[in-house]
Amino acid sequence: MLIKDIKLLDRDFKVHEHQNVLVEADRFKYIGSELPEEYAGEVIDGKDKLMMPGFYNTHCHLPMTMIRGRGEGLPLHDWLEQAMFPFENRMKPEDCYYGALLGIMELISSGCVSVSDMYFNIIDIATALHESGMKGNVCHGVTCMDPSKKIEDIKGYRDTLSLMDIVRDWSDDRVRVDAGLHAEYTSTEKLIEKMSGLAKQNGMIFHTHISETRKEHEECKSRRGGRTPVQYMESLGVFENPVMCAHCVWIEDEDKEILARHHATISHCISSNLKLGSGIATVYDFLKRGINTVVATDGASSNNNLNLMEEMHLVSLAAKGFFRDPTMLLPADVLRMATINGARAQGRTDCGVIEEGFRADFVIVDLDRPHLAPLHDPVSNLVHSAQSSDIWMTVVDGRILYKDGEFLTIDRERVIHEAKKRAERIAAELSEAGMK
Repeated sequence: MLIKDIKLLDRDFKVHEHQNVLVEADRFKYIGSELPEEYAGEVIDGKDKLMMPGFYNTHCHLPMTMIRGRGEGLPLHDWLEQAMFPFENRMKPEDCYYGALLGIMELISSGCVSVSDMYFNIIDIATALHESGMKGNVCHGVTCMDPSKKIEDIKGYRDTLSLMDIVRDWSDDRVRVDAGLHAEYTSTEKLIEKMSGLAKQNGMIFHTHISETRKEHEECKSRRGGRTPVQYMESLGVFENPVMCAHCVWIEDEDKEILARHHATISHCISSNLKLGSGIATVYDFLKRGINTVVATDGASSNNNLNLMEEMHLVSLAAKGFFRDPTMLLPADVLRMATINGARAQGRTDCGVIEEGFRADFVIVDLDRPHLAPLHDPVSNLVHSAQSSDIWMTVVDGRILYKDGEFLTIDRERVIHEAKKRAERIAAELSEAGMK
């Protein structure tokens, strides 16, 4: 594939004009102003377009697309108990497969090339990712509050081991397995140590929710002798692994020091945190301390979409409003969180930038739109003006997944039909049981 005469965003988020990019197999072969001679492959005209790294959605629950719009107006814990858990208890593996594909369609059409997903029925979610051509780090949000239960008997733990075996047989490493723990408040000490040990033994990323709400944070301190979730997990060896910490809205200064010291990642879910009334994480402070901070949507049931471009816009605005300082989180800072930082958080060291030798994961943005003119500052326009509908093409490992409104690896009509049918079935079951 040859992309001719296109604007290109480099790793420092500077724009280069009139670039030619040659992709061979899954890598960038050449990037520069010269044109390869006598090229016989697919040629894409870059006129009025911009090429940039794809986005990384670093905390999501893909099949929650099936629950979009339920439980509106409830705080997190009521929302979980009254709206989410009853619906999820009726979701079958194939429901999760189609719900995941629905979410994948939403992601790739808004420029996302990889997702860190936490849910259940993870084999079906991983299969959906594998078939779609997208990248993903998949984990089960394992829970257990019974200290007498054998960890080996927990389905989420067994599914994690099974999925590890399955992905080893796949022809590439697009789909990876993380060690998942739902949260401190849904776990025993034994479970946390087991999942941390599994991650350490296999070189996996440990993915968990941390201090999403004040209630969660303060109740942990009451249970754990004054220790916060971060401090408690550090005492159990969790941070001996690379850790993806979702939310971190209520973490304290000592927590931030721990996360920085252990090179952990904080996945910032601004839309979900605002919608559920959880608060606003102090992202600028995280970045100042050198904590790898990334952007995520959370699930479509608490957002209610999977649009990384909208997240970037909100991340920048919320930081400026919270600190009352318009110089905080400039466009390049936010783009770095959504691209390079996200690739690093997933352990994808050869991804996240457009450079020769790196994996060919990128998006092309159509700049010929009224809301993107004039183009005084393309980087500012990407964060503050662009819409997901401006994504013209999404490419993963050199393979075009989405182009000009068309999904090239997913049957759009079938997925939407199946998702609607299955969501209606579960809603009817809940209604028959006298539940909203």
